[in-house]
Amino acid sequence: MTTNTRSRWVAVVIAVVAGIGLIDAATGRTWDLVAVFGVIVVLGSVSAASHWAGRPSITLRRDLARWLAIRAADSGEAADRIADRAVAAYRAGLTDDREPL
Repeated sequence: MTTNTRSRWVAVVIAVVAGIGLIDAATGRTWDLVAVFGVIVVLGSVSAASHWAGRPSITLRRDLARWLAIRAADSGEAADRIADRAVAAYRAGLTDDREPL
């Protein structure tokens, strides 16, 4: 819920820079660095892919984020589900449920 465009691009930049390091280490036949850079490339790529595959993030006011965290802690339910229900209830109050979306 807190990922944003900046963190997505940081993961991409890390993977690209590690890829350059991987190529340099492979041409220099430094196999321990090849392994290290290879792991960084894989982790950076997985991180970037998971950021883009997830739901879009929104920014909440601090008081709403605090309310959401308290509500999730009290109920033992995931904050995402509580936020989904809250947005759905708000939306239902704004629109007539009978009209198509």
